[in-house]
Amino acid sequence: MSKPSSVCPVCGRKITEYKHSINKTLVECLARLNAMGGRARLDKMSLDNTHFNNFQKLRYFGLAIPTNDNYEWQITDRGVWFLQGRVQIHKSVITRNAQVIRESTELVFINQIKDCVTYKIEWQDQARQPNLFDK
Repeated sequence: MSKPSSVCPVCGRKITEYKHSINKTLVECLARLNAMGGRARLDKMSLDNTHFNNFQKLRYFGLAIPTNDNYEWQITDRGVWFLQGRVQIHKSVITRNAQVIRESTELVFINQIKDCVTYKIEWQDQARQPNLFDK
């Protein structure tokens, strides 16, 4: 869902806001990254097109971040805690030019994401495995 676009008065580029909601696909992406030790290249993760094309949205929720090393992504502490059911995240965000400009006031735990309750225990077990953030 997007809002009406506007045009940059300087460069003439179309500026559009987009709403992104946390969903089963994004949780599956996060769980796969966590299962790979918390850091991996997207091309090594055996993602289908849907997961590959949506993976980058994890950063809008603070769950994973890209590294400067060959297209690798790294799960954040918040991402691990979300998988464990320990923290809530914003249900949706609004972005403009790939930057979060607003967050929903509604917060959700992983077990509140549609179709994710069945897999929550499995993701919690994976999230408890030692990773690069453990000290």
